[in-house]
Amino acid sequence: MSLEHLIIKQATDAQAHEALLHEAGFWGARFEINVNDYVKLAPIFEHGAFARDGRLTHWVLVPEGDPDSVEIYASCQVFTRDILTLQRGEISPSTSFGHLITSVVVAPEHRGKGYGKRFMSLMHSALALHRYPNPKVTTFVDRASTVTVLYSAVGDYYSRCVPSIGEPGWTLQKSFVTTWPLSRAQIPSATSSHVQLLSESDVTRTLDSDDSNIPTDLIDLQNRDPTKTYFAFVPTAPLNAYATLIGKLLLDRGDSPSNLSWGAKVPDKCDFMAWSFFGLQNLQLVVARDAKCESVEIWNVPEQLRKMARATGGETTERVDHLSAFKWYGQECDSKVDVADVVWALDER
Repeated sequence: MSLEHLIIKQATDAQAHEALLHEAGFWGARFEINVNDYVKLAPIFEHGAFARDGRLTHWVLVPEGDPDSVEIYASCQVFTRDILTLQRGEISPSTSFGHLITSVVVAPEHRGKGYGKRFMSLMHSALALHRYPNPKVTTFVDRASTVTVLYSAVGDYYSRCVPSIGEPGWTLQKSFVTTWPLSRAQIPSATSSHVQLLSESDVTRTLDSDDSNIPTDLIDLQNRDPTKTYFAFVPTAPLNAYATLIGKLLLDRGDSPSNLSWGAKVPDKCDFMAWSFFGLQNLQLVVARDAKCESVEIWNVPEQLRKMARATGGETTERVDHLSAFKWYGQECDSKVDVADVVWALDER
């Protein structure tokens, strides 16, 4: 079908189910989960903390002449999240909404024909109607987006999915990963008595408590470079619950112990297991070994801690997969902020 005869819209229940089948065939295969088992997991995700209050929606690319058709050309999921933004010249962050796009899938029979690019190009209008009105977009998010983000598994592909001629798509942000192959890592024989292991609920409480520090983190970044605009997502716990849920599902398929901890913190300090704080690398290696993992990855280890990471067998490189990318819209219809002057802070969260 011609690209000009396709529209995007929020999915009906029937379309969301069909999109789930496409997603199961593609992403399920990557995790070695068959289609039936993948589909059975869907209700678990639909009722997660990250999906409450209508914050998880499904979007589809369908024929304009039959908008409720289950003949879906492409689909994705969108999470609505609160964000803090600190713009140039401001002394404190402001609040608004941003969005995370995930599970982008083009139906197998439609791949290689430009449908994915068309779909993601139109998504800008669904997310930011105030910037990019388009007659091919018939429904919109309830909360207009200041910025949308995604983690790309296909390099800079999404930079070419543009809202209009001359506008950028999703811009990649350089990010680093430190990896410890457990076969070479120096794993201590015991856990430090100065570190407290955390249950899943403990991690949630710790993240909720740490959210109050994020405005200060943004101001600290601004003090280092006041020419930039910074944004960060809050609260962090709901999306962490999404990653934890995936981890639990994958661990359940193996022979890992059932009583694994999901984090750690140093009592009476702000240090906790966000995978980037000094003093927790050794503990992370112990937990990973007990879970029978092959390696440990931490995103964006601070420069001043990379020497310590190397001492325990960690190697830091630029990320080549799940690349952080964002599209800045701003809150006004004529926002003039240059994307080169925007920084996604704390993108490892």
